[in-house]
Amino acid sequence: MGRTLYLVVLGLSLTACATETAPPEIDPTMTHTFEALAIDSGAEISGVCQSWTLGNEEPLYVSKVRQRNDGAWHHSNWYFVPEDTYPGPDGTWDCDERGFGDVSSALAGGVFFAQSTQALGELQAFQEGAVLEIPPRHKIVGGVHLLNISPSPLQTALSFDIQTVAEEDVEIRLRPISFTNTALDIEPQAESRFAMTCDLGEQFQNLLGKPANYNVYYVLAHYHEWGNYFRLSFVDDADEERTIFELRNSVGEPLGTTINPPVSSNGAPMLRVECGYANNTDRRLEYGLGGQEMCVFLAYTDADLVIGATSGANSPKGQSADGIYMNETACGGVLAVPAF
Repeated sequence: MGRTLYLVVLGLSLTACATETAPPEIDPTMTHTFEALAIDSGAEISGVCQSWTLGNEEPLYVSKVRQRNDGAWHHSNWYFVPEDTYPGPDGTWDCDERGFGDVSSALAGGVFFAQSTQALGELQAFQEGAVLEIPPRHKIVGGVHLLNISPSPLQTALSFDIQTVAEEDVEIRLRPISFTNTALDIEPQAESRFAMTCDLGEQFQNLLGKPANYNVYYVLAHYHEWGNYFRLSFVDDADEERTIFELRNSVGEPLGTTINPPVSSNGAPMLRVECGYANNTDRRLEYGLGGQEMCVFLAYTDADLVIGATSGANSPKGQSADGIYMNETACGGVLAVPAF
């Protein structure tokens, strides 16, 4: 999720953490391998897009997506968009030349999949009856970021296995929520945490005419090699927090999880994301690609809204009793559109 999606880790080396996990088993209805990319040892590739036209004459009801790659895929964000979006041949192309954008892609269609940092294989799976609905005549398009930490050049490709279900088996159509905190200013040789809380109540009232009642089905965290903590929680009008998902994981491990059973907001209007870092360098880290950090999450919910938020100004709050530098980042704005 390297490009910002406004609506996709401990202090260890990438080499140590980029270990392969056993490919999850699914029963794929569709499989696609994108064109392999060549990358030299120590090199980085960004600003590159890949696409695959599905050719579907009927809607597709996606219940599971398995991602596999041959290494050096630092992260990638994938969307489904109408097939006439970003016109040109499928394969590999320059994102800027066709005007690719995460926000425009998410609004034109939807979020299909977001890769965990350096994960060689992972599964995005929903509960029985819950799906992503891809309308007819769509294609999959993604912005990719590669970083080759191996000692040798690579020819590396990414593949998707997709499991779909029949329409009569569909009970819930899922929509994405994503927040991005770009106001990171991470202390050197220390642990830090950055929290951002956004109020979604106004969007639910204005666009749907009801309180923010929805369930969270799946959550994916995204940070880089210094990330050591993530928490997503509901916040009610009394500022009481209720955790949806919390983890301490490392780069190379899948950072997405199916929330089973789904967790209800129970009308809580606010959503809070908190990312933590163990910066073992002598420099401050900011938001960015190679050599910097990120704080992003993607969640799928049964709300009839596609929602995203970005950050405003950050306010340092000093050190906790455990010596962690605490920060509160203002919510810079929420974008919400009714789902198709």
